[in-house]
Amino acid sequence: MNNRWLRHWGVTLLLFVILIGATGCTQPNTAQELTPTPTELIQQATEPVSTATPRPTPTPTEAPLGQATNPIIMGFVLQPEETTAIDAAQEIASLISTDTGLALESTIYPDFQSLSTAILNGDVHLFWLDPLEYLYLKDNNAADVMLVTNHLGVYAYGVRFLANTNRGFTSYYDADLDGSYGDNFSALQQFAGTRPCFLNPRSLPGYLVPLGLLEDASTPTLDPVFVYDYSGVIRALYVGGICDFGVSYALIGDARTAGDILQDIPDAENVVGVIWQSEGVIPNRNLSFSPALPLNLQVQLQEAILDLADAPDNLTRLSTALNYEVEALKVEWDSFYTPLRSILAPLELDYQSLTQETSLQ
Repeated sequence: MNNRWLRHWGVTLLLFVILIGATGCTQPNTAQELTPTPTELIQQATEPVSTATPRPTPTPTEAPLGQATNPIIMGFVLQPEETTAIDAAQEIASLISTDTGLALESTIYPDFQSLSTAILNGDVHLFWLDPLEYLYLKDNNAADVMLVTNHLGVYAYGVRFLANTNRGFTSYYDADLDGSYGDNFSALQQFAGTRPCFLNPRSLPGYLVPLGLLEDASTPTLDPVFVYDYSGVIRALYVGGICDFGVSYALIGDARTAGDILQDIPDAENVVGVIWQSEGVIPNRNLSFSPALPLNLQVQLQEAILDLADAPDNLTRLSTALNYEVEALKVEWDSFYTPLRSILAPLELDYQSLTQETSLQ
């Protein structure tokens, strides 16, 4: 009985020892498993970190140009005290808007420098420009001509070369036709080595265009006398001894028959003769548009403004808004400015500088 109990106890004890040994063999080495190997560290460092993809923030879509929240802007150069002109500019914009159904507003600028900055920034879509202003902005790809104004019966005017009839210059001018004939080089080369009377250094018809024509005709002259108005040119040529020839505008009147000249020297037209006269090479003020203006809007606006010009009351409004008499409007293209560009090319002018204070007299 005791031997049997001892054997049973011995077997139990042996099994217990074996069980403990087996358990000790299979228990993990906790320190080894918690310490990553160098390879594991490299893998962990190079594995991409998963991040949440941010949702895009919706960008507000700008309303199409011509809608109430994105109006078309027409620029005018006016002074704050010119309230009548400003009111007329606003009326013009309102009439165009009513005709087209497009939102259009007039914006007033105190000078061309301010207007041109806004145009170059893309803030103005329609704008009224004088010739040199247009050439400057066109060179900067910021303007295309849409319409040209009829002023004093013409869409472009010219220049005249004048002299005292006692000076002996040959005239190439036909008064009946109000135009010149023959070779203009021969006409202008008569002035080589003589002294001109010009208007002022910034006048397009009174200095720049005549100077370009003389340069093109290879006609050097003496230093000019600047007399600052056309009546001064006529008076200087009439009395003599001041200059040998002078210049004035053409096709839009005759400086020799101005009111003050007729009153003081009524025979000026007989004493001061026309030697040569150009064709209409200086375009009148134009309406230009930004090249960024969509084509469909260009067409709508052009038609509406031409319709507007059919009414005399609206032409009066436009003349008031521009401080410039407008008798009609017509469609023109950039080629309309080719003669003026050709005349001015030899002078290598800085249009930006000239447009700040250029006189169009």
